Amino acid sequence: MIIEEPRMNQLGYALKEYRVRHNMTQQDLAEQLGVSTNTIHLWETRVCKPSMGSLLLLSDLLDMPLLDIISKSKQKF
Repeated sequence: MIIEEPRMNQLGYALKEYRVRHNMTQQDLAEQLGVSTNTIHLWETRVCKPSMGSLLLLSDLLDMPLLDIISKSKQKF
């Protein structure tokens, strides 16, 4: 039996939720951060994590508290 963690407990899910809440596509967010759309996809699917610099930018762009982002980014995949 697979037990799913709550949606907001994972950074990827949280980023996607905040991005969608701000009516942004992956491409919109990628352009604002200066990364590729594929990078946003990889973050949201938890294949890799953003750098600390990207986390700071994400916090500002998405109006997401930095502490929330950092705590979610430290969780294991």
